[in-house]
Amino acid sequence: MTKLVKGILINLMLLLVSTKTWALTGARLLGQSRSGQTALFNLGTYDGIKEGEYAVIVKEIRDLDARDLRIVPVAKARNVKLNTTNSVWILYRIFDPELLVKGQRYLILSESHMLSGRRDPRLGRISVVTERDKVALQTMDTLSEDKDRLGKLKTQYPEIMPLHEREKRSDADGELIDVEGWKDFRGERHRTALYKSPHQKDFRRELRLQTFEKLVTAYLKRVNDPAFSYDKFYDQQMRDNFSNEFRKRSNFSTEFEAFVSTQAQKAVEDAKLYRALLEDGESWSQNFSDEELKRLLGEVSVLQEKDRRVFIYREARRYTTYLTFGMNLSEAQTEKDPGYRREGSYSAEGELEAVPFLKHDTLERFTLTAGLRMNRTAFETQNYNARFDELSLTAGGNWYPIYAPYAYEAPVIFLGAYVRSGGGSAEAPSVNETANYTVLALPGLRVGMKYNFKNNVGLRIAMSMETLSLDRYEQSRFGSVLPDQETLRETKMNFALAYSF
Repeated sequence: MTKLVKGILINLMLLLVSTKTWALTGARLLGQSRSGQTALFNLGTYDGIKEGEYAVIVKEIRDLDARDLRIVPVAKARNVKLNTTNSVWILYRIFDPELLVKGQRYLILSESHMLSGRRDPRLGRISVVTERDKVALQTMDTLSEDKDRLGKLKTQYPEIMPLHEREKRSDADGELIDVEGWKDFRGERHRTALYKSPHQKDFRRELRLQTFEKLVTAYLKRVNDPAFSYDKFYDQQMRDNFSNEFRKRSNFSTEFEAFVSTQAQKAVEDAKLYRALLEDGESWSQNFSDEELKRLLGEVSVLQEKDRRVFIYREARRYTTYLTFGMNLSEAQTEKDPGYRREGSYSAEGELEAVPFLKHDTLERFTLTAGLRMNRTAFETQNYNARFDELSLTAGGNWYPIYAPYAYEAPVIFLGAYVRSGGGSAEAPSVNETANYTVLALPGLRVGMKYNFKNNVGLRIAMSMETLSLDRYEQSRFGSVLPDQETLRETKMNFALAYSF
């Protein structure tokens, strides 16, 4: 029982601690002054806000899964009034007033939240006392840590290879320097102040604010990077199973990561070179020799292909609609009833395709589909031709083995399977009989290719094979030639117009 009570108390403490963290993830704008310089948010002391602290107010303008600008800064603010549940902030710098809308949610990046766990810097103080005509030289020597004190003859002894950088060891994180000079007074020398550094408390405050702004800038830059993913970021922060004090992943970059970083930087430089050449117009090659021009043209063609491959994967569209026209390749009618053959069998279908796991390296290749089809076909029964009109729903999925389903200007091949369920009516004109059927196809198979253009419009061609199981539930007369059950095997060539969004 004692262990159970301890466990409950520990869980309650963790819940209380984590509640503050959750509360800082979002805040609602409750009100704003007429001038727009004062704002009221539903964050208070219970949410970890401290009186007088600074903050940056940001807003999510797109989903975090979108490969675009996701979070933007709205304003810089300082808290001026605080209670348990609400706080008043002075917006001393507003980046976009239109983004401040009463009732909407924002993220308050405050000092106490961003600098949580960081200690204040330890600062020391040094007084430089020297002659008035040597103040500048002595101060520069102090600022440079007097690096030439032991190397006055360094010009006669050139460096061959530095073994390591100069190191500094100190108990303080930084030193504030005061400059004083000697002054004669009644035959004695006394120290007089020439320059006084800021008070340690003020300087520490300025340093803290600069650190805070750097953290906010780094956060916005990282989260707005199109290649940034929270799943990948959290995976890199996971702790080791054997020791929770160490991360699974080392802080040092691997050779592969260094290679990827180098290639990315080179791609940016190559793109700048390529665009600079294009800006010069048709005369850009006049300063190159034949060999230089030949080599440069090869590099430009490589850059064009790289840019095209990047563009292919630039935009990810989750949904695609299709308007499909299908032509029957199989024939199920008989020549013994030629006068009542159905000519021009076809199908028309509307379909929606969705990518459930967008931008996942593996799962984005699998999609889900749903559609509604109207089908006009025919079959043979007891040497009579019967016309069959079907209306059915489909549900299934596709797999894209080579390119992602949203890839542009590339042949996107896919394999798919689906089930069909619905109803239909059959008519045998030669004997003047009708019947109604339920329709079930399990499963249907298809294979095809689609091509997406830059304007989100695309074309798709596919071949489908399915077996329709017909089960009669209503007939026009007793002893009808139309069967109680029938199996239709259909092979279709389908042409579709697609639109992605």
